[in-house]
This record gives sequence, C-alpha cells and structure tokens, in this order.
Amino acid sequence: MSETLGNAVLEQLSSIYGFDENMQALRRKLEDLSCQETDMNTELENAELQSRNKRKREVENWLRNVEKKKCEIQGIEQELRERRIFSRLKYGKRVKRMIVEVEDLVQQGRFPEGLMIDACERIGDSLPTTRLVGQTSQRNLEEIWACLMNDEVLSIGIYGMGGVGKTTITMHIHNRIIDHVDSFQNVYWVTVSKEFSIHRLQNDIAKAVGREISHEGDEMRRAALLFKVLMKRKNSVLILDDMWDHFPLEKVGVPIRRTGCKLILTSRSLDVCHKMGCQEIIKVEPLSKEEAWMLFTEKLGHNNRLPPNVNEIAESVIDRCAGLPLGIITMAGNMRGVNDIHEWRNVLEELNESTRQGDMESSVFPILKLSYNHLGDSKLQLCFLYCALYPEDSYIDRKELIEYFIAEGLIDGRKSRQAEFDLGHSILNKLENACLLESVKGCRNDKCLKMHDLIREMALKLTKVNPRYMVKAGMQLRDLPDEQEWTVDLEKVSLMKNEISRIPLGTSPRCPRLSTLILRENPLERLPYSFVLHLHNLTVLDLSHTDIENLPSSISDLECLTALLLSRCEQLISVPSLAKLTELRVLDLGYTKIKRAPQGLESLVSLKSLNMQQTWNLEMMPTEKLFKLSSLQKLVLDYSSEHVRVQAEELMSLRHLEEFEGQLYDLHGFNRYVKSQHYKGLKVYRLQVRSGECQNRIAYIDFEDKYDKEVRIINCSLVRKSGGRDPLLLPHDIQYLEIDECQIVAGCLLDVSSSLRNARELKACAIVHCDGIEYILPSSSSLSPSSNAPFQSLEKLDLHGLQNLSDLYKWGRGDATPTNGTFLNLKHLDISGCPSIRKLFTIHLLQNLHNLELIYVWECKQMEEIIALDNEEENETESMDESTTTTSSSNQSSSSHGTVVSFPKLKRLSLQQLPELKSICGGVMACDSIQSITVIRCPKLKTLSLSLIPSNEQQSPTPPLEEILIDDRQWWESLQWNHPNHKNVLQPLVRFW
Repeated sequence: MSETLGNAVLEQLSSIYGFDENMQALRRKLEDLSCQETDMNTELENAELQSRNKRKREVENWLRNVEKKKCEIQGIEQELRERRIFSRLKYGKRVKRMIVEVEDLVQQGRFPEGLMIDACERIGDSLPTTRLVGQTSQRNLEEIWACLMNDEVLSIGIYGMGGVGKTTITMHIHNRIIDHVDSFQNVYWVTVSKEFSIHRLQNDIAKAVGREISHEGDEMRRAALLFKVLMKRKNSVLILDDMWDHFPLEKVGVPIRRTGCKLILTSRSLDVCHKMGCQEIIKVEPLSKEEAWMLFTEKLGHNNRLPPNVNEIAESVIDRCAGLPLGIITMAGNMRGVNDIHEWRNVLEELNESTRQGDMESSVFPILKLSYNHLGDSKLQLCFLYCALYPEDSYIDRKELIEYFIAEGLIDGRKSRQAEFDLGHSILNKLENACLLESVKGCRNDKCLKMHDLIREMALKLTKVNPRYMVKAGMQLRDLPDEQEWTVDLEKVSLMKNEISRIPLGTSPRCPRLSTLILRENPLERLPYSFVLHLHNLTVLDLSHTDIENLPSSISDLECLTALLLSRCEQLISVPSLAKLTELRVLDLGYTKIKRAPQGLESLVSLKSLNMQQTWNLEMMPTEKLFKLSSLQKLVLDYSSEHVRVQAEELMSLRHLEEFEGQLYDLHGFNRYVKSQHYKGLKVYRLQVRSGECQNRIAYIDFEDKYDKEVRIINCSLVRKSGGRDPLLLPHDIQYLEIDECQIVAGCLLDVSSSLRNARELKACAIVHCDGIEYILPSSSSLSPSSNAPFQSLEKLDLHGLQNLSDLYKWGRGDATPTNGTFLNLKHLDISGCPSIRKLFTIHLLQNLHNLELIYVWECKQMEEIIALDNEEENETESMDESTTTTSSSNQSSSSHGTVVSFPKLKRLSLQQLPELKSICGGVMACDSIQSITVIRCPKLKTLSLSLIPSNEQQSPTPPLEEILIDDRQWWESLQWNHPNHKNVLQPLVRFW
C-alpha cells in the first residue's frame, strides 16, 4: 500500500514539475490550431463571397469543436492565474490529454475534398414532406429509425407496393437525420431510375456528394473515386430511393462501414432487398381502414363534408384504394366537391369492374386511371399524357409546358397569347387538383410541376395503345432506338436528355402519323437529310440544347410544322429556307450563332412567336420583313447587337403584339413610341435605347427578379433644351429602369423625366455613371401639392459611379421630411463609387425606410456617416411644430445612449472601402433582424453603433446575427463598446476576409 501511495505522490510531483513544459506545448499546439482556423475562415469567406456554395456540415462541426476547445483552454489559463499550485495538481493529466486532442483537431481540419459544397445540390437540406397519417406510418417510421440508430445495422431495406408511401416515410427519415448532427454528419439522397445502369448511378451519387467524375470513363476507376470520397465522409447515410434491381455495391463504389457510410434503400421488391444484403428489411404496410378514411377526409377538405347517404358509398370506394396513400390522395382530389350520390355509385361500379387481384400495381392503377378517365375532356387528357414525355422525376416548367401545348394545338386558339396562357394554367391547375401532377415547392417561385413515378408509369402504359408514344427520355441512350421501334402508328417520340451524339446516315423512320419529335438536350452534332424525309405530318420539332451546326435542307419541306425549337443550339450557324413553312407558329432561334436571318422569314404568315435573343453573330436583320408578320404576338430580338434595331413605326404596326424585347433605333423614336401608347397593349416589354458609340453590353445589374416591363437607356443625351420638352418619356407602368452613361445636367434624377414621378409600379432602378446626377429626390417644396410620393413602390435602388451625387434628397427651405410614402417599400439599397456623398441617410428620411433589408455602401471616398444626426438638422427639427416632429420621428426614439434609430427588417449591412467613414449612426442603430455585417477597409470607424445585444445583457447576440465579416484584426481590437462585455459576446461571430 505504501508503495502504491509513493508512486501516486511521484506521479503528482512529476505532473507539477512537467506542467509548465506541457502547458507551453499546449499553447503552441493551440496557436497552430488557431492559425488553421483563421486560414479556413478566410478561405470560406472568399468562397462564399464569390459563389452561392455553402460550407460542409463536417466543416461547421469542426469549427464548433475548435471554438469549444479554445474556450476550455482559456478556462484553464484563467484558473491558473488565480490558483496556480492547486490548478497544476488538478489539470496536470488533463493538459497532456488536451495536447493530444488539439493535435487530433489539427489533423481533422485537413479536408482533402474541400470545404464547400454546391448549394444547388442541397446536400443536407430538408426535403419537402407531407404529414404522416395514422399509427401505421408512424410505426414504420420509428422502426426504421431504431434500425438506423443501431451501430450494428449498416444497411436497411424498405419495401412495399407502389404508392404505399415508402418514399414519403424515407423523406421523413432523411429530415430527421439532418436534425441529429451529433449522430450523422452527412446524408445523401439519390433517386434510382427504373432505367438503371452502373454508370448512371455512379454519376448520380457523385453529384449528391459534390464530386465530379464525368471526366473519368473507366467504370472501375469511377468506383474507386467514389469509394475514396465516401470513406472519408464519416457518419454518413446514403439513401437510394426506388430501386428496381440489385447490383454489387463495390462495383458502384459504395463502402458500407461502421464508422463510414450506412445504406438505406427503398424498393417495390423484397427480392431486391435480400440480394442487396440488407441486414434489416422493413415492409411498409398499407394504411388501416380507419387511417385510410382519416387521410381521405383530410385531403377532401374540412369544408367538403359528405351527405350521410354518400358516406357509406365513399367508404367502399376508399376500401378499393387498398390502404395506398397515393391512391387515396388521388381519389380525394378527383372527388373533391362531388356530393351527388349517383356519381359516387358510378365511381364505385367502375372500380369494381377494373380491379383485379394479384399484380402489385393493379390495385392502384385502376384508381389512377379512373382520375384520368374523369378528366372528361380529351384535350385535357392529352395534356396530362404530354407530361410523360419528360424524364422520370423531372421538374417541369409550367410556362415551357404551356408553350408546348400551344404549339401542339392542345389549347384552343384564343384571340390573345395571354388568354392562351390563362387557359394553359387552368388546365394545369385541373391536373394538379386531380392529383395527377404536383407542384414542386421552392422551384422558381413554385412554377414547376412533377409527375409521381407511379402516375407516370400509368400514363406510359396508356400511351402504348392509343395514342401511341415512344418515350425514352433520360435513359442515357447513346444510339437512336432500333428501326423496328419506329412503328407506323407512332404519334409522339421523346428522346430528350440522352447521350445521342450522332444519327447514322441514311436513317429514315417511316412514321406517317408522327406529329412530335423531341431530341432536345442531346450532344447531337448532325441531323441527316434523310431523317425527316418521311415525317410529313411532323408539327413540333425540338432540337434545342444540342450541338447541331447546320440543319438539313429537308427541313424546308415539313409543311405541317407549327413549331421549330432551336434554342441554345450554340453551334448552329445556318438555317435553310423556311418559305414553305406557312403553318409555322413558333420559331425559337435564341442563343444560336446564326449570321443571317432565315430566308423566307417574311412568308411565315401564321408566325405568332419569334425568339432571336442573344444571337450575337447576327450581321444584319431586315426588320422591315419582320413587321410584315402581322400575326406576331411575341417578338424577342437581340439588343446587344447594333445591327438589330427597330423603328417606332415598325413596332407600332404589329397590332397583335403582346411581348416585345429589343432595341429601338434612337431616343427620339423611343419617345415617339411611348407617346403612341402602343406599349399599353403589351403584357411584357423590355425596351432599350443605346447610342452607337456605347460598348456592347446589356444591363449593368442583374437583379434576382426579372421584370416584365423594363427600360434601359444607355449612353444617350438626356439634356433638356431651353424651353423644350422632356428629354425622356417613360411608360406609366414601367417596373425596372436603368440609365447608364447618359449625359444629364438636370441635377436631380426626378427632373430627368417628369413621367418618372408617376411611375407607380417601378420596382427597381439602376443609375450608373451619370455624372450630372447630384440628387435622387427633389425638395418637397418643389413638388406640386397634388404630386404623388415619388418612388413609393421602389424596392431596389442601385447607384453606381455617380461622381457628383451629394445626397439622396435635396433639402429645400421649409422642408420637414420628404413626401410621405417616398421609399416606403425600399428593401435593397446599393451605392458604390460615388465619391462626393458624405452622408447616406438624414434623420428625416428614416420615417419611410422601415422596410430596408439590405444596405451596401462601397468605395465612397468621402462618406463620413451612414445616418447623420447633425446640428443643422436638429435645429430644423426644433423649429417644426410638435405634430410634425412626432411624424418625422417614427423610426427613432431616445435611450441612455442617445437617439435610437430603428431598421426593424434590416438583414445585411455591408460597408467596404470607406476611408473617411467615422460613424454608422450618431446615436444607436437598432436592427433586431440583422443577419450579416461586413466592414472592410473603414479605418476611421471607431464604434459599430449597432444594438446587437438584447437589453437584458444576456450572454449571446441577437439571434438572427450569423457573422461579422472584417479584414483587420487590429481594427476589431481597437473598437469602442457601450458595454465591456459586448465584444466578448460577439467575438465568436467574427470572420476575417
């Protein structure tokens, strides 16, 4: 016992005497770790500024662990300073252990595969799901989760009949994995196509994990690359949804390891789960009768209560759905609003006749087909079947689909293009309401649709009989289908999104009834002369997004053609004569390299839509021929070319025009066109005027939103002659205005065009390199009493390179505030390269700015204050009457720190390269919604003047705040704070640029 005690004492003494040396080693290791953290943050900040990519989850975890370890070591240092001997005894072994832990963090912080992932791949983002109904679904969910949390279970198979809800439950599992960051660092979702191949699956997995392997052709080498990537992704889950066949995991490159990757797969086949070697296999059971009824009534809607005599029949109908959620939802959508007992009886009778037992899909297919049958209108049914021409799991753009419908004649001719689109949207809404299509949330403002794979499969079965389609879309075909597949009864063929690069010479399908041929999104280089020779009834030919250089002259003889789609054929240099194509209604040549307009263009008397956007190589455009096409409803011309300009009178001659994009000949013609009010008949216009000396460029700024009604005035003289009229007339309904490099002596932007004062729908405005602009707003005293508040609908304002801009608002004698409502909806203000402005906002402007979300101020050499509370304005305020003072102070209040200015919706504040900036706000700027602050090269700024810590002085900043991006550590250390604790609270959010 004494020997043991002696050894313990010696060990303690050794810890004490070696403690200083160990502590020094720990400090050196921590310094290395801190440098690594700083370098990583710098790399991350640069990457995030230059792209929309985001940090990997494991990188975020590493940064959090580093921060925890730094705090832990700082705690030890603090205690050492207070109680040295006791602390040496207490921390001796712990310091040794922490040296090893810091070394491990240094090693873990080397990410050979990079720090970022592509934001568009959405790795680790939640998937949109519907609520699980009933105990059966919840029980399935919990059973799968329990298996996943079991360290001994590395592969899980989920199987069940089509439409039973396998994918929905697995999506819930996916989202739960994301919430358990301590257990899982990565989750990857891959939908396996029914047209399975090892090569395609490798590509899909590589895309999901953010790795590019398309350059590698060898299958084994591709597998090795994937294996290496997945092995390094610790605690990962790979989900393979909708598998139809088994394959060797090692052949694809999927490693299943306890510390590496777990596998979840879903399939309609138990056999597939067994052959994939799944350790746990879970069957997703159909809903019970009670659960099925619950789901049905929920989807039918709370306001759609069935009469008592219908209820019993409805229960029998739902029994025929066999507990399949997809069938139940489809039936609910189909019968929503139907209360007539005769209709319900008829539905039940149809189901009884069509249901056959045995086949896994037979119990749901009759229900889906019943929805199809109940569409009633044959054209509505054809519109539904048309969606099956897209590849499996495709996001289908609504507008693109309606364009197809119009070209195909599926939409009855209307007087206007707008009416045709209204009908198209109505058709798609009906298909959605019948649960045959579904909206894709988050896809371009919810303007995309998707067809469930089981519904698509039902549609494809229908098109094997009448009408007869051949659909091999998205199957990675390298060659055209065999000759025997091109049968005489074919009506539509879709080969979109394949790998077909060549069609053998002499290939000539004999399909006399073929009306639609879609070859888009193939690397096709040539279309043989013989290929369309016998396709006499072809109405729609889609070759867009291919590598074709020339079209064969046989195209000229397709006299039934109504749509020729060649958009983004970026190698296309010539098109044969179109003189015979008098039925052509849609011609799309956008983003091609054609040098001349097609011969016979003036003969296309039925043409309604012509797109020649971004045809940069076009040497000449005979616009006089265009304007003989009296049926045109949509005309898009390239306005980056000086060779393509139109006269106002030519444009006004098109009486049916609803959409126009192009360049008018000169400013005088533009004003003449606006004065004619022809634009009032346009639903979409994008008009540009540019002098010949200007550089070739389109818009200075590319806003996230594309506006329907835009005007760009570039390098023109906007000088008002003595006693003359306005130099610029603007449409009353303009939504976006850009004035770029124009000669202006007006001083105030609103004085450039009096019509700008009444532009009540103006959403965005960019003023660029116009040295004559000194103010944006005139003094309120210069406005007539009846004037509307200018810029009251404006949401985005961009001011760039305005050498003489001195203020946003020109103050006049007696001005209290700008007109009430001015800038009321402004969300985004970007001002850069304006060297004369000293103060951005005055206190009187603030009453209208409570919707501001983004403020960017860059490279303004004399900018001293962002929000000015100077004595001159304070004196003015004192001279106002009490009611006026109250009104102008709606965005400010008083506190112990002085005036508090509120920006309740501000999300981002970016201040860069402002060498004279001394103050953000003379008082305190309250911005409880702020998410990001950037301060770069602002050396004279001594305090942030922002209320970033709640008033209760809690130990954390305002919750939305995610980062403070700066470039100078010394500047950060020198900042002055209202409370000494604020700097420490904000320190973890600081990132160095």
